[in-house]
Amino acid sequence: MSGDDTKIKQALGQSLKRSSKELEDDILLNDLVAESFALIETVINLQEELNIRLVQEDLRDVKTVGDLVQVCAKRL
Repeated sequence: MSGDDTKIKQALGQSLKRSSKELEDDILLNDLVAESFALIETVINLQEELNIRLVQEDLRDVKTVGDLVQVCAKRL
């Protein structure tokens, strides 16, 4: 895992109030965040924490923690 991946998972863990070590790449985001509004809030928190901007197109195919990490890493 790269330094950027670690930074992204730490930010995601903070937003979800979970340890970044629990966030395996193959975990479905829907298993971590039950409501779609909470997922949107999580993405907003990630953008603020990482100082990046994600657009809807970036998130279209995001299903897992690993997918989200890859999308965020491209914007760093």
